[in-house]
Amino acid sequence: MGRSQFSVQVEGLNQLKKTLRQLKDKDLSKKVREANKEAAEIVKPDAQKGVPQHTRTPKDNKRYRPGKLAKSVKVVASANSAAIKAGTSARAPYAGAIHFGFPKRGISPNRFLYRAMARNSDKVSQTYEREIAAVLRDKLES
Repeated sequence: MGRSQFSVQVEGLNQLKKTLRQLKDKDLSKKVREANKEAAEIVKPDAQKGVPQHTRTPKDNKRYRPGKLAKSVKVVASANSAAIKAGTSARAPYAGAIHFGFPKRGISPNRFLYRAMARNSDKVSQTYEREIAAVLRDKLES
């Protein structure tokens, strides 16, 4: 399946990353990673609510447990970016089929991650701007 992303572009971010690399300040990089993570955490609850809900039926496999996909939604952040991911190869390998669809199996796409990001994009950008400004202000004052 193809991989696509919904992203927020930040003006001056490349220059900030370049400056961080030049400074080699691990504490500053850690604070930028935390700011990235905090901005992305806003989307997580909405994404978990958007996961299609299903209940067990008598015909289901005994190992099938509803809710695994919602529990697998997590935030991954670095000093360069943050991402919301759903599913793992071990616990919910069907996440891609649910999100992007699988026409051969009659599964239509349910882009719950994209919808969650679209609904929260304003909050994410405001939080990111506020957090990065605080990090830079703290660095300049010290």
